[in-house]
This record gives sequence, structure tokens and C-alpha cells, in this order.
Amino acid sequence: MRRWGYLFILLLLTGELQAQGWKINRLEVHLGLPINHYFGDIGSTSGANIFTSVQDVRIRALRSGIGGGIGYRVQSFLTAQTTLNVGFWGNTDEGTDFTNRGYRFSTFGTELLVKGLYYIIPESNQNYCYSIMNLRGGLRHLNKPYSFYVFLGAGGLFFSSSANETLLSRTAPPGVTKKEVDESKNFTFVIPFGIGVKYEFYPRFHLGFEVGARFVTTDYLDAFSSAYSKHNDMYYTVNLNLYYKVPYHKLLKKSFLGF
Repeated sequence: MRRWGYLFILLLLTGELQAQGWKINRLEVHLGLPINHYFGDIGSTSGANIFTSVQDVRIRALRSGIGGGIGYRVQSFLTAQTTLNVGFWGNTDEGTDFTNRGYRFSTFGTELLVKGLYYIIPESNQNYCYSIMNLRGGLRHLNKPYSFYVFLGAGGLFFSSSANETLLSRTAPPGVTKKEVDESKNFTFVIPFGIGVKYEFYPRFHLGFEVGARFVTTDYLDAFSSAYSKHNDMYYTVNLNLYYKVPYHKLLKKSFLGF
């Protein structure tokens, strides 16, 4: 009977340690490979809505980048994250309803975001299930290495766009005073949102896959805003990330001891 009592106390203590495990794994850093897909006035289908059209998803509109960031777990289910991504955007009218128009652009930009990650399925140190049904092997745990989250944030994009000669020589429709082609725009606010998953393949290391949309406050991400345009540009980003949980408690302890 005493043995059962010890095992029960051990179970409670171990469960409590696991429940508080996120407090000693609050800090994480990551490196990422973002892939961007632009939606806007160039390379779109006639009459398409950039929010819903799948006809405008094209391999040639994909552009790569590189990025990274740092995250801090505010609660077991909530992480505050700052990311910095550098990459490209671009597209062409080739193969669309506007092939004869022949517009093309290329944009280079730096994206700085602050995001909140809300975990619907928390990270693995929150997903331990202990069993005392099989005492021969002692207490065992089943670790679920997958986690799932949604995110929302805000930030900015510093960018530089270059249009081809055909677009630069565009003549505005009669009666239109709006400046349709403008390469001087270089900043826009960004509202990112989306979903992501993580997989813990090794202690403190996670692989991540994230899909998100970016609403921007400009229609000149492609240096072009048609007189008939009804929406600002936007883009989607797929991120492949490698995460590392920083043992910052140990680092702080060493720094205080002078080691």
C-alpha cells in the first residue's frame, strides 16, 4: 500500500513538473525559408477576386527569401514572436488574360512583423499522458510531438519595385489623373494571419510549417495601380522553419556565477 502511495505522489509531482515545463522553455529562436506568392494587378485573371481566385496561383509567381526570429512564451498556449524576413516578389502577365499587355515586375523587400501565436494543440511539453496501469515498466509517458497554432500580427514591409519597360511606358486611360505606375513607393503596413504546425524531432529542436496571408495598405507593391483596381495588393507566404528552444535559465545562471 505504501508503494502505491509513493507512486501516486511521484505521479502528481512529475505531472506538475511537466505542466510547468513551458516556463523553463520560454525562449526560442528560428531560421526560416519563406516562399512568397503575390496577388495584384499584374498576372491576374480578368475579373478575378484576389481574395478567392485560385486561377492566379502560378509557379512562376513564387519567390524565395530567408528569415528568422525570436519567440517568448507568455503562457503555455500563447507565444509572442518577432520575425524578420528578406525576400522577393514578382509576376508577369504571360499566360493570363492580359498576355498581350506584357507587364512584368520584380520587388525586393524586408518584412518586420510582431505576431501572437495561439496554440490550439500546445507544444509537446504540454502533451504528456502518464499511465500507472502497467507498473512493471514503471511510469511511462506518451509524448505527442506535434503542435498546431493560429497567428495574427502587425508589421511593416520596406520594399523596392522595378517595372519592365512596357509597364513604364503605359499611358493612362483618357480622363484618368491617377498615377498608375510608381516605383517610388517603398513602405507599407502589413497585417499577417494564418496557421502553423510544429514537429519536435529532437529535444529542443522543432521543424515548422506555416502558411499565412499578408494584407498590405498599398496597391503599388508591383509598382502598378490600375485606374480600375478595386483592391490593394496582397501576398501569401509559406514558411519552412527550424526552431531551437534556448535554455536561457542555464545561460543566466552561468552568467551570474561568472562562468
